[in-house]
Parts: sequence; structure tokens; C-alpha cells
Amino acid sequence: MAAARRALRAADTPREIELKLALPPGALPVLRRRLAQHGRATRELLHTVYFDTADRLLARHGMALRLRKAGTRWLQTLKSGGARGAFSDRGEWETPAAGGRLSLARLRASPLPALLAAHGKPALLPQFSTRFTREARVITIDKATIEVALDRGEIVAGRGRATRRLPLLELELELKSGPPAALFALAHRLAGEDDAALPLLPFSESKAARGDRLLNGAAPAALKANARAFAAALSATEPLDAALRHVIAQGTEILLANTQAMDAAAADAAGLPDPEFIHQARVALRRMRSAIRLLRRYSAFPAPLGDELKWIGSVLGAARDADVLVTQTLPHLGESLAPASARRLPPLARAAQQQRRSAHAAMKTALASTRFAALSLALLAWSAEPPDDASPALRKRAPRLLDRAQQRLAEAARFFAALTPTRRHEVRILAKRLRYALDLFAVALPARPTEAYGERLAALQDLLGALNDGEVARTAIAALGADPALRRAVGRQLAVRERDLLREAEAALAALQAAPRPWAR
Repeated sequence: MAAARRALRAADTPREIELKLALPPGALPVLRRRLAQHGRATRELLHTVYFDTADRLLARHGMALRLRKAGTRWLQTLKSGGARGAFSDRGEWETPAAGGRLSLARLRASPLPALLAAHGKPALLPQFSTRFTREARVITIDKATIEVALDRGEIVAGRGRATRRLPLLELELELKSGPPAALFALAHRLAGEDDAALPLLPFSESKAARGDRLLNGAAPAALKANARAFAAALSATEPLDAALRHVIAQGTEILLANTQAMDAAAADAAGLPDPEFIHQARVALRRMRSAIRLLRRYSAFPAPLGDELKWIGSVLGAARDADVLVTQTLPHLGESLAPASARRLPPLARAAQQQRRSAHAAMKTALASTRFAALSLALLAWSAEPPDDASPALRKRAPRLLDRAQQRLAEAARFFAALTPTRRHEVRILAKRLRYALDLFAVALPARPTEAYGERLAALQDLLGALNDGEVARTAIAALGADPALRRAVGRQLAVRERDLLREAEAALAALQAAPRPWAR
């Protein structure tokens, strides 16, 4: 993210820096009272039409082109790709639009003409629209000028009987001048503290993205917290402090995107969201926490935020464990157990499903809390602070830090098959940390050896994860009150699987130890 922002500035691109916040309808009266303390608002009805090609060329490149009518005035606006999410820093080109017609001639300085030309100059067509009332005011805080816009209305896609609508209620803070940190200071002030706090949660999806999804009738998909997502915009010369801020920014946006998409996603037969949303949110959290641990000597990440990341990780972890038990472990046992034992599973499955519902309810409460909203704002605020460019570059510290992570794994994994389940779990955690560290430093390492080593690590992680799932299943089944006969049958089945996994894991550990290290000099 830091590198992308520097590129925007270097190119002298017109920029839009804004923070989007979602709020529950019940919070609106209190928020309005707090906004009123900063002067009167202008109020106007805004009608906006978004354009794209028939094959969604602009959406696929992270762009949004719109015509907006405010009173009798028409404006055309192009927003470029780049850093997107709740906190966005992206190119913006805005010009008058005479007669409410698009004028590509007025967008010559933008990337749009080149993009269209490269694809045969396809026609730009109306796609969807928004209609909302905006209450706007300009607030000065911490030597910054911020336009605060409270938007209420709807997004509309389709025609006639095929028309689909999506309610719209959000708060936008757009930086007009001054440091980006002021956006978060104002958000914190508007949210309030203690018993008077409002859950002003950073909102990851733009109006354009929601409209595009509504138009295509697409349910939200889980956003992958993979290496590619975190490596974007990083370079081998990136200072370690800047790299950590990038990881925190990316991780927070992925966490928000997945936890916020669950409500709009298709539910399963139990009325619960696809487990993949929680899984990817947890991966994002683990990557953040791993990077914090790895780079703590080079970046002053606030310890209280680390504690809060641990808290929300435990909440999501409980829901994830319940998902795995119900959707994977118990069905697998039902297929592998003898018929007499399998017939004892349905009461256990019902108890596990109830436990799953409770874990999801606790998660939903936590994600809607002022505590999680405050954590999300604080993470984005910290990631947006100017980095310490004097900290060492990624490529300078990669060998030392990767060597240390590899050695810790090797030492912990000695005599692996003889380790207790607790110690094997520790090995699993160390393997994850090594893999995440490898992903972080990959831009400073030779591509093919790094990919090969990463594949070995991924295979090892899968084996260690399967071992851990078995242990979690054994504990969960006992806690759910399974009868002794069923527990013995499950124990025997898991023991057989465990022997095979232990053998495979030891072989994978030996192969990893013998493999060339891509960071070796």
C-alpha cells in the first residue's frame, strides 16, 4: 500500500483519500447530534449513473466511471484502481458534464482512454444507479479539512420486474487537505467512547462495487488472504516498518471484507454463512500477527492492538472450529465408522450444530461491537502513518529472519512422532510462521526456489493441520457428551489416521530440512 501511494504522488495524479464507515440505523440519531456540533449541513438529492463496458472492463481493472446530478449540475467522475477498501487512496478525475453526457475528451489525463484503446474501444453503457440524500459539512480538525457526507438512499440495478434494490446508509470522510491521520481522529471523535460509543465500522465495499454485484446478481465471494494479496505493491527495497504497515493495512481490509460479506452471502442449510469467509478472515489475522512477531524489532506496533487482534482471533477461531467439526469432521466420521457406530452420530451432530450456532452468534455480536469497530479503525490508522524509511530493507534482513524461523521449526520438530499433541500444535504454528515469513520476503528472493520451498511448506502445513483437526475432533466429541462406545470407536478411527499422518509429516519435515533454502547466500 505504501508503495502504491508513493507512485500516485510521484505521478502527480489527482487523488481521493477517504474513509468509509458503516453504521446501524439505530445509531443515526446520536451520530446526527454529534455531527451537528460541527455546524449546519448542506442537504441535496444525488442521482448517479455508473458506466462500464458489456464485459465489465472497468470493474475488472478496479475503475469506476459515473455521471452524477446534484441539483441542476452534472459531474463526471473516474476513480482509478489502486488501494481500495474502507480507507482508500486512489486517483480521481472529476469534470463538469454538459447536458449529462460523458466526455472522454475531458478524461485524457486519466488511464481510461489507454485502457479502452487497448481493448478495441468498446462502448461505455449505463449499468446501475444510486439515488440518495447527502448531508454534507466541512470539518476542520488537526490542521486538516475534511468533508463529511452522510448518505441515505438506495442502489438500483435492472429494469421492470428484474429491478433489484439495495439500501444505502454510510458515512464518508474525504480528506480535502492535511494529514490522513486526521480522518481517523475525526472518526474516533464521532464514534465516542465508553458507554456512549457508536459502532462506526470501516466499510470495505464501495458503492460502485455493490452496484456491480447487484447488477450481476452475484453473492459476495470470500476474499482470499493469500500471499499474492499481501505481496502486492511490496518491493525488495521496502523498509521493514513500511512492509509491516502494508501487511496490517491489507490484512485489516481482507478481515473487514470477509466479515462484512457474510451477511449478504448465501446461507447454508443451517442458515449460516459459507465457512470460507471465516477461514479467510482468520488467515488474514494470522498473517498480521505473524508479521508483527517477525518484525517487532524493526517497527513499533502498539502492544494493546496486538492483544485485541488476539481477542478477535479467538472469537473467529471458535466459530471456525465449530464449522470444521460440523461440515467436515463429523461427516467424514460418518462415512468411515462401522455402521453400528455411525448410527450413534446423529444426536452428536445435532449437539455440534447447536454449538456451532452459539459460536456464530457470539462472533456476530463481537463483529457488531464498538470494540471491533475501534480495533478496525486503530489498525487502519496505524497502517496509514508515515513509515520509518530508515528501518532496514526487506532484502537485507530476509536471510537472518528466515534462518531464525527455520531453525525454530527444526528444533521444535525433533522426534516429531513422539511429541504430545500440544507440542505438535506448536510445530504447526511455527511452520505457519515460516511460511508467512517466506511469503513476506518472497519479493527479495529468487522466484523458482522460493516457490518450490513454499510448496513443501504448504504440504507440511496440510499434514499438521489434519493432525490438529483430529485432536480437536477428539476433544470436541468428548465435550459434546458422546457415549463411551462411540468415543472408543472414534478414537480407534482417529488413531489409524493419526499413524499415517505422523509418518507422512515426519517425511515432509525431513524433506523440508534437506531442501535448498532460497534465502541462503
